[in-house]
Amino acid sequence: MPENDFSSSQIANTSLGASGIRDTVIVVAVLLGLSALLLLGMLIEQLAVFLGIIAAIVALAIIYSRAPKLRATVTRAFENKRTFATLLIVLLLAAYPILLRDNPYLIHIGALAAIYTIMALGLNITLGYAGLLDIGFAVYFGVGAYTSAQFAIHFGMSFWLSLIFGGLFASFFGFLIAWPALRVQDHYLGLVTLGYGLMMNLLARNVYFLTNGTDGVINIPPPSIGSFEFTRALDLGFLKLPFQANFYYLGVAFALVAAFISYRLQQSKLGRSWDAIREDEIAAKCSGVDTRGLKILAFSMGAFFGGIGGAIYAHMVGFVSPENFTFLESINILVMVVIGGAGNILGVVFGAVFFIVLPERFREFEHFRLLFFGLALILLMINRPEGIFPRLRKRRMLSAEKMQSLLAKSSEKSPKAAPTRAQ
Repeated sequence: MPENDFSSSQIANTSLGASGIRDTVIVVAVLLGLSALLLLGMLIEQLAVFLGIIAAIVALAIIYSRAPKLRATVTRAFENKRTFATLLIVLLLAAYPILLRDNPYLIHIGALAAIYTIMALGLNITLGYAGLLDIGFAVYFGVGAYTSAQFAIHFGMSFWLSLIFGGLFASFFGFLIAWPALRVQDHYLGLVTLGYGLMMNLLARNVYFLTNGTDGVINIPPPSIGSFEFTRALDLGFLKLPFQANFYYLGVAFALVAAFISYRLQQSKLGRSWDAIREDEIAAKCSGVDTRGLKILAFSMGAFFGGIGGAIYAHMVGFVSPENFTFLESINILVMVVIGGAGNILGVVFGAVFFIVLPERFREFEHFRLLFFGLALILLMINRPEGIFPRLRKRRMLSAEKMQSLLAKSSEKSPKAAPTRAQ
């Protein structure tokens, strides 16, 4: 009856509105709670209290992993309120320097985390999307840093233009490395990229006229917008932030752009082709996928993000040398991706922040911090071998109404069975 249909629709709309409010509350509570834990962990100096916060985070993670209903509720809330959650995350990121305006060092750590997030997202394209193990990723970091610094010093080029050149030159080096390296696969590919990384570091130490050798490149000019240089304090009128906030906002802006591009690539036809190559290269090739060309493209695009991160780092620090892109630096970026979850953008971002922030908090324990961190990595790899946030495999499923309509159409088009002849 029409009355029943109207009543049912009103009940559905009411429940939908209540569900929307509940999802909003869940998103706000989760994001504010995680932000509060992060700030407390960075501000508290007492080791016992800091370890207590770490233990609380681990306990919450265990409870979350062992409560499927809670996990499903939180996941559904973030899926339904994706735009709202994104805007809230941007607001929380913008508020970080304001809350820590009396501690420039922690703002600098936030800027470093943003820069390494850009590079980790670049490696995620190569490793997480296309499944190509690149152990020499710090090469692109160094190429971007040196290129941007030399263009700015010797040619007086603005930071914004030299930044693009740094990314393009790094992308070109990714193309050069990928072309011969893709003759091998799996761990052999990792060994080849490792060799390239060691070779490039050795060249940077000896090609003095380009890199200034082990002395490095100094006096790299800071970024500027008009007459405002990023080394000046940021005056917002009602409050003044230290100059580290300028680099923090710069790094976060590029990290958000890199995350958006990574998301769009993941959802595109190109991303699905990379998925096919990662899962089964032979099957992808038999399906008409240009595996070699797409592999080279993955190397080049990942290298571009690495070059962008290196350029921002060089202009922020004002100095770059071969010590900035050693083999250990490549391993650090690789661990960020693996810890967070290769192929998962949120996981990669978390891995970069985790790997930058946690060792800094243990810096006062110089002789034991790597021991603590190594132990944490071992426990993590034993219990979560696919990372903290493993890549989710989404299946495209038809709704019940769509399935019924398709079945009805197929039954209408199917020929009726011919009547049997009487025997």
